[in-house]
Amino acid sequence: MPKSKPVPPEDLLIPPQDNRICGTICMCQMTAVLSSVALVYLTVAVYIPTLRAFQSGISETPVMCTTTRAWHRESCEWGTCGEWCLSKSSGACIQIYVNLRRNGSDLLFANCSQTANKTCYGIDQENAKKSRCIADECRNLTGTFNCTNGECINITDAFECVFKEVGPPLKCSGRRGKINCIDMAGLQTCVRGTCNKILTPYNCERRCLEIPTRNKNMILLSGDKVYLSSCERAIHVDTGREIWTEDDKTILMASCYTIENTTQGVEAGDCINGTLLSENFFGDQTNFTYLSHVSVTNVRLLDRNRTVAPPEQDLLIANESHLFINMEGCVNTLRDECKEFLREYGKDGTDHNARARFPCFYADSDTSKVVARFDLATTYRQFLVASILPSTLFVVSCFMLIFCQKTVEVGDDAKMRFKGCAASDFITPGEKAASANNLGDGGGGDSVMAL
Repeated sequence: MPKSKPVPPEDLLIPPQDNRICGTICMCQMTAVLSSVALVYLTVAVYIPTLRAFQSGISETPVMCTTTRAWHRESCEWGTCGEWCLSKSSGACIQIYVNLRRNGSDLLFANCSQTANKTCYGIDQENAKKSRCIADECRNLTGTFNCTNGECINITDAFECVFKEVGPPLKCSGRRGKINCIDMAGLQTCVRGTCNKILTPYNCERRCLEIPTRNKNMILLSGDKVYLSSCERAIHVDTGREIWTEDDKTILMASCYTIENTTQGVEAGDCINGTLLSENFFGDQTNFTYLSHVSVTNVRLLDRNRTVAPPEQDLLIANESHLFINMEGCVNTLRDECKEFLREYGKDGTDHNARARFPCFYADSDTSKVVARFDLATTYRQFLVASILPSTLFVVSCFMLIFCQKTVEVGDDAKMRFKGCAASDFITPGEKAASANNLGDGGGGDSVMAL
């Protein structure tokens, strides 16, 4: 018997689907998946932190914090700020400790004249030019330098250091200059590449001289800034009581967080260490270091009852509290937000600049932990948006998928249609022409009729 030839497989013709139905199903599936993933992520990023914030007992009324020290560690149990909340930060971390105190007094100085402002710039450790001995950049050093592991910063123009003893000389020039100075550390006094370490005891004062104090009866310190003026009187904003006048023939000195010129006069916020000095205490000029020293000695208190601009120690709540950027101690922006935060709030005065001073929040039940950012109203709004939006999208997309499951069917021709709609309503003019050609091609229609 002759062998039968294999029948070639029939090419199945899959008709084009309705783009409206396919697009709706695809969009609903994608929305359902993304919204469900968002709900899982927001549980850790928003929902749980919101619950902790409302249960923390932290007061929304800010108090004041002053940075006392900032430690850089290779690893630690807690860190002030981390860049990602969903995983534990790895590598080096920074721990910032602060003194926690109640707010000082708000003062208003009226009818002020002969105003002078002075900003005493220190050394910006991050942006200062550094000389690396390993790169042979220390061979011509001249002046006073602060060195760390062979990397030196010139502090000659910013500080004046008085010392008695120095260590043996290190020659940073020549063939062995790199090797000699590669581990150089501490304060160094250098002349043309030959450096001697400054030994303790020594005293370095900021070179901020010629601060005009002549005919000034009001001196306010705010960080690295000095505000001087001649005013007629000072008023305690909270009580409206006049606390000082120029007739007292004294100089009012205080340390304030904010100083602002307004139409009513000079408004100073969070003032502490209020001191009264004799009118000829300073003379014509003084320097920043001496002003900073006088401001904390409390030669004569501004208020005998210690209620107006009191000494800082009277307002102290806790020492060495742990500072966190927020309740979680981390952010999810991934935009190096922690780097800027640590640079601003980590100023502990070790570089002879003013210590960081800022509003913070704490709970009465636990003064060992303070946060720099705390706003229950904003947290609640973020919680509502993070809850309603993805939940609504998830419910609507799931409802649409169920609706499509109940109303869409696949016909015998493998095409999706809504139930109750005639098949002809979904046949396009191109499909009708193709069907007519198939019936009229090769007498297919006659064969069917004959059968």
